[in-house]
Amino acid sequence: MRIKLINKLCQGLLLIASSMFVINVCVLLYGVVARYIVGHSPIWMDELSRYLIIGTVLLVLAPAWLENKHMRVEFIENFLPDQLVLVIRIYTWLLMTLLSGYIAWISWEYAFSISRFITMGLSISKTIPFLALPIGFACLCLVSLLKGFELTRYNSDSAKR
Repeated sequence: MRIKLINKLCQGLLLIASSMFVINVCVLLYGVVARYIVGHSPIWMDELSRYLIIGTVLLVLAPAWLENKHMRVEFIENFLPDQLVLVIRIYTWLLMTLLSGYIAWISWEYAFSISRFITMGLSISKTIPFLALPIGFACLCLVSLLKGFELTRYNSDSAKR
């Protein structure tokens, strides 16, 4: 049940992030075509593109962590005793879970503290694009809590990646 929930959440996040990426490509292509046909690109294009890329990256935090795609030095674990590897895994899991939860919480408060400010190009509340930060880190924290830490060493196939 827990694994299904994690996989569904990560699939949903990847679907949303992929859609945002496709929209971003379309916005950029529209801007390029407008620049060369009309002579200038819309002012909102750069801002929307920036927010879409940032949102895309933040939404794939949890799926990337689940697939062990984050940058991590793990070859040192091959030379350490099992008890020390367990301590390191528990420490890194706790640090990542607590830090991502804390970042989600403070960024949620910050996103709503700037709600009265309007973006220059899109003329929307700055809260809307800034919500990508707490949502991304909250999903990372949730997936981390649901998955837990790894008790066993990685097999030789994952060490070769």
